[in-house]
Amino acid sequence: MTDLTRRSLLRTSAAAGTAALAGFPALAQTLAQSREITVTALGGVWEEAVRKSFVAPFEQKTGAKANVLLGSPPQWLSQVEANPQNPPIDVIITTPDLAITAAKTDLLDPFTTERLPNLADIPEEFTKALSGKGTVFDYGVAGITYNKKTVKNPPKSFREFVDRTAAGEWTASLPGLTYAVTPIMLIWTLAKALGGGVENVDPFFQAMARMRKNVVFWGGPNDFFNHLSSGEADIGIYFDGRTWAHVDAGADWMDFVNPSEGGSINALAVIKPKNAKPLAWDYIDVMLSPEAQLRFATMLNYPVTNRKVVYPDALKRRFTPWQQAHFPPYEEIAKVRSSWVDRWNREIRG
Repeated sequence: MTDLTRRSLLRTSAAAGTAALAGFPALAQTLAQSREITVTALGGVWEEAVRKSFVAPFEQKTGAKANVLLGSPPQWLSQVEANPQNPPIDVIITTPDLAITAAKTDLLDPFTTERLPNLADIPEEFTKALSGKGTVFDYGVAGITYNKKTVKNPPKSFREFVDRTAAGEWTASLPGLTYAVTPIMLIWTLAKALGGGVENVDPFFQAMARMRKNVVFWGGPNDFFNHLSSGEADIGIYFDGRTWAHVDAGADWMDFVNPSEGGSINALAVIKPKNAKPLAWDYIDVMLSPEAQLRFATMLNYPVTNRKVVYPDALKRRFTPWQQAHFPPYEEIAKVRSSWVDRWNREIRG
């Protein structure tokens, strides 16, 4: 067959295929939709980071389309739970505790290196923590953020932070009960640092009783920044990534310390609902790749989990290695969380 004849045959076949699909619009639509997936993102700069770091390279690599859905993890999981046979979302970004709950209800597919080659470069601790049905792809550490102008000698440990707050050396801003992860980043973290843990949070409540007169509470991350910038507080428990974002925005009077006991890891995970489109695996593998993760880390000032990522020096100095922090026991905390909330309402009321 000559090249000319071959080219003519290909053109004829393509035209015939197009004509056939034109006669079956439903089939054409189904085929087009099979090359589209729905993925999730939080709002603001988060959405921008997801689009640039994950969506763009996925679409370039596969020729498929990833539609970004904004919202919150509980909302997305509810949508999947309502239609598990044909989930409306193919890839979900969520908190580890919700991922663990979804894994228990058999809503998720297991993660394997056969499906996700880049998973081999994610420390297995981040996948095991989610029962193998998802993995952590980025994280922050909740430690001590302070105003360098008013706190010249910051505490090096949580224990020192508690003692000096109780002594009235400064006013501390702490996450209040209205903030969703307070039981993890404050109650469990301080209890553990002071000799307790999930089964014994007395050290936390005893510390709060000592500090209470010198404490204000924040209900959202912006509240904390407002406390420090207005002078209402000088120091507090906050996230490293958000601290650096404020510094980059001009608040160069802020700084962060990972306490010697190790702050708590506050992570985000990626999961795939059962029966989601197979293209979801390609998208997740892009998410876990070192190139995509480095771009994401650079945009959001949070470290990522692929061990092959090489940070620029400016980021490396800021990021806390996950081995120097503590991964919360989400499943155990979930069992006692309500009792902690009740005790907070009785003893702290803030």
